[in-house]
Amino acid sequence: MSRFLRNYARTAVRPTAAFTNVLEGSYVREGFLYMSIPLVLYTLMYVLLNLGGGAPSTFTPWLNIPKERYYFYNQFLLAPSLVLAWFAATALAQVLARAFRGKGTFEQTLSILGLSTSVAMWGTLLHDLLMSIFSAVRVIDARQHEIAMNAPTVWRTVLWICFAVYFAAFLVLYSKSVRVVHGLSVARSALIGAAGFVIFQLVFVIFNR
Repeated sequence: MSRFLRNYARTAVRPTAAFTNVLEGSYVREGFLYMSIPLVLYTLMYVLLNLGGGAPSTFTPWLNIPKERYYFYNQFLLAPSLVLAWFAATALAQVLARAFRGKGTFEQTLSILGLSTSVAMWGTLLHDLLMSIFSAVRVIDARQHEIAMNAPTVWRTVLWICFAVYFAAFLVLYSKSVRVVHGLSVARSALIGAAGFVIFQLVFVIFNR
């Protein structure tokens, strides 16, 4: 296994070691490569949902786009919105960390948060990608499945488990990212990591309901 993939896998179990190893190499380049993984796979998800005739059901999208065409536009909105959310989270984390005399650079924060984001997004990405594949090949009805995920069914339980993993992974990995890059205390790293995640999620959800 290459160093790149080894650090990616290690982030799920030994994030501190993975982050430290990334910072010893071409971390800026690797940060963008790590972020390209959810960027490509989530774009693919929306392509497949569009092919499968999917559309938001219970929740109204934030953007003024008809529900029937929302996933069509998401094919093009996902990549820039994900990058924007990543940079916004990095900017806030960097400013807050430096206010507490953190030692890391913006590029280091960007790269490690990129790796953290890429790994944490698997909390929901695996379910979403499989669901989109099944809808594209007509194994399931995308619109009916979305309704089921927002009703008292087993699919809602599965969805909430995925959300729990997603939120926990982001909070833990963002906190450890700040600690490794800036050398701050556990408490300060946790607070800054949480703030970074909130900004990331707010920006991301605006474009991707």
